[in-house]
Amino acid sequence: MEDLGEGLLADAYMNPGLAITQLARSTVLEYIRSSKNPRATLHFNGTTQVGVGPAPAIACFSSRGPNVLSPHVLKPDLVAPGVNILAAWPDGLSPTELSADRRRTEFNIMSGTSMSCPHVSGVAALLKGAHPNWSPAMIKSAMMTAAYTHDHDGKVLRDEKDFNVSNAFGMGAGHVDPEKAVDPGLCL
Repeated sequence: MEDLGEGLLADAYMNPGLAITQLARSTVLEYIRSSKNPRATLHFNGTTQVGVGPAPAIACFSSRGPNVLSPHVLKPDLVAPGVNILAAWPDGLSPTELSADRRRTEFNIMSGTSMSCPHVSGVAALLKGAHPNWSPAMIKSAMMTAAYTHDHDGKVLRDEKDFNVSNAFGMGAGHVDPEKAVDPGLCL
């Protein structure tokens, strides 16, 4: 079992199942150890929760700095949406990617760099369209200069691993902000 801390990644199951945070796991295990006859019931209401925070947060699986080969290079440059993204899914492949799973779908919930990269690439394309004379370095500078470091509640971005405050080694310049990047005020 991979310890994702307090982060949860959507996953497809062939049988009814669920994922819980590390803190909830500790609570469940303590209950099991302390009860002679532990029992649980799952209720699925088919609803989506909104307003769950903190949001955004630094993904539990996100790479952290400093750069391993060159510690004086800060990484990451910035962060972007990459957790539980509704994405197109290839024909002929089940949502679990298991051969026994005969289900097929046009979309799946995915997480990872392969999900955040298209967001940043799209922002870069929009910036190039708005500023045809900008170099790739200027586009990167605009995205980094305009990135935000506070969540929707005005608090410093948190790390999903433990919900402690993140830092430059976790979030780089911050979370990409396409609207502000169009006019960052300073572009190197």
